[in-house]
Amino acid sequence: MDRHFDEELLHVRRKIVDMAALVEESIAKSLAALKKRNAEMASEICGIDRRIDELEIAIEDMCIELIARHQPVGSDLRFLIGTIKMNNDLERMGDHAVNIAETVQYVKESQDIGQIMNIWAMAEIVIEMLRESVESFIHNDAARAQRVCERDSIVDGMRNETIRILLTHMLEEPEKIGSAIQYMLVAKNLERIADLSTNICEDVIYIAQARVIKHHAEEKKG
Repeated sequence: MDRHFDEELLHVRRKIVDMAALVEESIAKSLAALKKRNAEMASEICGIDRRIDELEIAIEDMCIELIARHQPVGSDLRFLIGTIKMNNDLERMGDHAVNIAETVQYVKESQDIGQIMNIWAMAEIVIEMLRESVESFIHNDAARAQRVCERDSIVDGMRNETIRILLTHMLEEPEKIGSAIQYMLVAKNLERIADLSTNICEDVIYIAQARVIKHHAEEKKG
């Protein structure tokens, strides 16, 4: 019975990794479409998002069924609860990728504002945070997860700098306000993806060490 339960947990782990790969693909493709101002490429993101949504439902159902059937405790229960939360965070990242893809048509039809380098530097860090959050989950690596959490403030700073750059464009070239607003939305969506990667890492720390670091819970406890 224990061996069968372990195999079921491994199946859940594989499914969540499959979902994370789809989410990363969706984010990368939406950004590539934006960079190329390619609306046709952007339209592919909705199809990927439907697969992400289907996986989210399947993974949640699996986790709930395992909790109901086996009534796990300790690390197994933390794993299943953490997976349900991670599952939801990944699905929301997929939604943010759709949001980025939806800006492509507006950017394509608006006056070109040129390449906002801060956006692409920010995107690289965000995608790396997603990869590292998933790796920390796969390897149950709390130290790795902690390092990802510490990078969130870097992304916040880059978002603020990107907004300042775009506001300057809007003041100096009013005809480019439409494009600038769209890139602001992209920066906001990237910042939210980074937040969700941080959420995953907080869950990894909870699964691995039974520590709650969300909202500085440990400091309040002390």
